[in-house]
Amino acid sequence: MSIPPKTIALIVGGVVLVGGAFLAAPALGDLFSAPLASTAPAAGDPVEFPVNDAGETYGSPVGGSVPKLIPARSDAGDIGYVRVSELDQQRNLAKSTTNPDAVFAVDVYEVDGETVIGSLTVTAETPGARDGLNN
Repeated sequence: MSIPPKTIALIVGGVVLVGGAFLAAPALGDLFSAPLASTAPAAGDPVEFPVNDAGETYGSPVGGSVPKLIPARSDAGDIGYVRVSELDQQRNLAKSTTNPDAVFAVDVYEVDGETVIGSLTVTAETPGARDGLNN
């Protein structure tokens, strides 16, 4: 049985076309998805955190910058924000106490920094807002 040259040419052309599309797909994907790429600040760039109605910045620490309110989970499991100054104070007290029964805690707030939604127990081992930023 013989295959006509025209059929062979069509098959080879199809294989080349599909193979070329397969090889070009990553480059084409990068071309179309570039605007969707993350715009994380470069090292040394100023970080602009969102600001609540009370004028306090909030969000996760980024590039060495820490907002006034950072995300935290309360002891009951609710997600909110803790005030960095309160967390630092309670961590310092927990680290310096000699009383093994002492309990230290900070309020967990809604993003407004006023509405208390829970409490977070703080120990000497509780990570601070700046821990891990200089690794």
